[in-house]
Amino acid sequence: MKRLVCLLLLVSMVAALLIGCGSFKCDLCGKESDGEKYEVEVLGEELIYCDDCYEDMKSLGSLFG
Repeated sequence: MKRLVCLLLLVSMVAALLIGCGSFKCDLCGKESDGEKYEVEVLGEELIYCDDCYEDMKSLGSLFG
């Protein structure tokens, strides 16, 4: 019985870590996201972009390039 309780506790802790692990806040739009995370260095500062903002910045860059 003690093993079962320990096993259930361990499984729930791992599940909680995996669920919360993917969430981040986009530095550009400020929204919480758990999709693709892009880390970009701009003027020596590391910024985190969500997938939507990264695609917008990439398409904006193609206008000037």
